[in-house]
Amino acid sequence: MLDDFDIDFIVDDEDFLKEKDEPDERDLEPDEESVKTDNLIHDALHKNLAHLEKYDLDQCFGNECPQYFEADTIAEVLDYVKNMKIKAILIFVGGNPQMSEVQEAVDAIKPYCTEECMDGRFLFGCGTEPTERESKFRMLLLFELIQSDSQNESENEFGEDIPF
Repeated sequence: MLDDFDIDFIVDDEDFLKEKDEPDERDLEPDEESVKTDNLIHDALHKNLAHLEKYDLDQCFGNECPQYFEADTIAEVLDYVKNMKIKAILIFVGGNPQMSEVQEAVDAIKPYCTEECMDGRFLFGCGTEPTERESKFRMLLLFELIQSDSQNESENEFGEDIPF
């Protein structure tokens, strides 16, 4: 019978040192988009004239990963979302705007939103501090997948109507 002290444990020093020299995941720099997303969430929760809580963001986006987008004008925002349907959105207007400007942005985006978005998944706010370096409109967006008519036609192209 083997005793615990009878087992030899051999470590290859070279492999150990190679593993040690590889960068740890915790040491890697986060990408620019995740930093901007984190900054937006922080501003929405802590520097917002509209009261939002972490629960609101969790309810809005669930377990899905929203896309980050920023623009300087409403026209740029509309150009970005014009061919898509928005399932969930957090739009944050920076630069110490007036509430009428926030409402203008919300009204412009509403036609591109799904019913699900309009039923509690549309969050908005505006900054309490003027910002000089950031874009005026920063947002997190979840889009609904839309099948175009050309995709539907190509799927039905070889339907049951064709005799073989």
